[in-house]
Amino acid sequence: MIRLAGAVLAACLTGCLAVPLFAQVVGGPATQSPPNGPRQNIGSSGGGLGISLSLGGKKIPEPPLTGPALDMRDRAMADYVPDQVLVFLEDPAAQPARIAKAAKVTVLAVSPLPELGVTMVVARLAIGDTPEQAMARLAKDPKVAWAQPDFNFQVLGNSREQGAAISGIRIGPKHKVSGTIALIDSPVDIGNAALRGANIIQEGFGTALDPSSHGTAIAEILVGTGAFAGVAQGARLFSLAAFAPVGEDWWRSQSSRLVLALNRALALRPDVVNMSFGTARDDPALARALARFEGLGTCVVAAAGNGGGGPVLFPGRDPRVVAVTAIDSSKKAYAYASHGPEIDVAAWGVRMNAAVPGGRRAVSGTSFATAIVAGALLRGKPCGQQHNPAMMRAAVAAKAADLGPKGRDSIFGAGLFRLP
Repeated sequence: MIRLAGAVLAACLTGCLAVPLFAQVVGGPATQSPPNGPRQNIGSSGGGLGISLSLGGKKIPEPPLTGPALDMRDRAMADYVPDQVLVFLEDPAAQPARIAKAAKVTVLAVSPLPELGVTMVVARLAIGDTPEQAMARLAKDPKVAWAQPDFNFQVLGNSREQGAAISGIRIGPKHKVSGTIALIDSPVDIGNAALRGANIIQEGFGTALDPSSHGTAIAEILVGTGAFAGVAQGARLFSLAAFAPVGEDWWRSQSSRLVLALNRALALRPDVVNMSFGTARDDPALARALARFEGLGTCVVAAAGNGGGGPVLFPGRDPRVVAVTAIDSSKKAYAYASHGPEIDVAAWGVRMNAAVPGGRRAVSGTSFATAIVAGALLRGKPCGQQHNPAMMRAAVAAKAADLGPKGRDSIFGAGLFRLP
């Protein structure tokens, strides 16, 4: 196990590790697929009633909000870690120490990523050096597949039944689903009452598993078992935590941690991956993971971003994912959502009553709309049975209900997500 220097990554609370820091299991022992084996669609038993205006002639009270609203907005931050570079090697015979010495950088960590077919070397730059200069030197070495900056990423952040119903989704104990979802986010409060009985396995990648509002809210939207049922209640959730807090309601990660979580996700062979995070520049390592998911037949859903009309972030703008923007229960666009031709669909993600550690908050952001779509995709054949992401993307675009200007647009994409 190789530990990075704690000062290198600003958001690394305990050092970035080449293997998960912790593992927590809820809902019974793990029965994961072997790394190169077929998927296993394993459900879980979870009690609780979905919220409804009228269920069996009785009104069920909506859990009260106990904290301030969480309105996700993209924060200003550097594109990448300034004194660091990532080197990726495809040749098993490549020698990281020799390559680093020739390029005048210092090896901090070496992490084999078998699912991605590469080894990642995290290297520190000398004082006065820049990632661009180091990458230019590394590009001259034939043993180097590619080198890139260590990009910074940030998470992107009503009656639940009513909100799901606008997309044609029925939720609650009578509408459970099977299948697996990988959530790459900040840590989930797996002991939360809203997730009691849910089948959740959690691992940390370079971060302590201190529960966060963002990850917990998304987990409840996906597999919640309490008063607000998840859109994929009954599914198994792999929480792969790679984001750490860097301020109030702000969680950040880097490429070097995310590729470890993505390598693990590839080994787990999930049916759907939820990526409610983004960054300004394309990341070659993450793009490679997206290509691997496509080849495995895994559907990937990503948030468009909360840039207040700014461009769609990566990985949302990658053509292999479904990019989701947020609307409110009246189908009006979220004020802080990003805009761009890469947006595929819109889903409810504004003023959602969501579980957080210690209570509940009204949450808004493209992150939460992304979870609505990701969870719902387990109900369709392209993701839950046929494992055909291209078919899923075509079906999502064809089924969407037009919003805004006629036809596809940069605010709503193809329109309101409707269950294919």
